Amino acid sequence: MRPESRALGQALLDHHREATTKRPVAKVVMPARYTIRYGHLCTQAGVPHITRVVGGFLQEVTEWCTGQGYPPLSALAVNDTGMPGDGYDRASGFTLVNWPKELEACVRFTAYPAKMP
Repeated sequence: MRPESRALGQALLDHHREATTKRPVAKVVMPARYTIRYGHLCTQAGVPHITRVVGGFLQEVTEWCTGQGYPPLSALAVNDTGMPGDGYDRASGFTLVNWPKELEACVRFTAYPAKMP
């Protein structure tokens, strides 16, 4: 995994922990309460220069999640429309059509590690 992907993964882990702590998960998951915009994510990860090309790095995070049996953390990352970009469909079999379910699975998941390996 490239260093940028690892940094994004850590930022997503931190965001997931913070978002689910501040807003405990209810019966219905409201995406806007848990997602993070690409620009903010890249800034938080210390890699603002990859904001426009973040998709390939997020795919590596998704592959790591899949390999661990975790829901995709990349489901938390969205563009300015509040949806994942077109590249979301290229990551380990995930699709924009199923994104709401994948986001919910990610938000409800409680076994992510605190740190990226």
